[in-house]
Amino acid sequence: MKKINVIKFVRDNRYFFLFIVLLLCFRTTYADWSRVPTGSMEPTLLPGDVIWIDKTSFGATLPFLNKQIVTWGHPQRGDVITFIPPHTDILYVKRVIGLPGDRIRIQDNKITINGVPLKQRITLNTDDAVIGVEDIAQVEHLIKLSKDKRMPHVDETIEVPPGKYFVMGDHRNDSFDSRFWGFVDQHRIMGKVTAIAVSFSSERDWTSRIAQSLE
Repeated sequence: MKKINVIKFVRDNRYFFLFIVLLLCFRTTYADWSRVPTGSMEPTLLPGDVIWIDKTSFGATLPFLNKQIVTWGHPQRGDVITFIPPHTDILYVKRVIGLPGDRIRIQDNKITINGVPLKQRITLNTDDAVIGVEDIAQVEHLIKLSKDKRMPHVDETIEVPPGKYFVMGDHRNDSFDSRFWGFVDQHRIMGKVTAIAVSFSSERDWTSRIAQSLE
């Protein structure tokens, strides 16, 4: 009797189960989404932004479990990625600064990669923050420095091992990133952030709350 009821339940709800299967396939192989909880990627991403995560760039990953099941691509310098860092199972979002084999030197906010300093310039200086533009691989993005926070002390040359990546937040002195806990393994990268799908941040006006590309 119970078996018949289960079969009837599945048959009566087959379209719902089909939708769930298709949704999981979509979030595994094509795209996923996640809400930004902190300000570590300001001013690029704000708390309350819901980011669009492209799964076609690097490989298929399981949603919720955050496990990579196949790899077919690799991040490039400057990409914004989601990943699982080595010290926790929580999904992080940061920008790729160093690729495997790169030699990186960080002195305050000055970054040198393989002997070439990243170009930076200040665009806005307020009472509590400095906003600037940084050029990585001839692609510019915004960075932020809060005046009430100290810069993490590094001042050393770091060589990125094979199969690993060095990442940083755009809010350079308010980001818990590779400067603290080390490198990101390739197999722990979940996808490439290509857009802000929708934003619930009060800091964005209505014109920038939906479908804002990061590329």
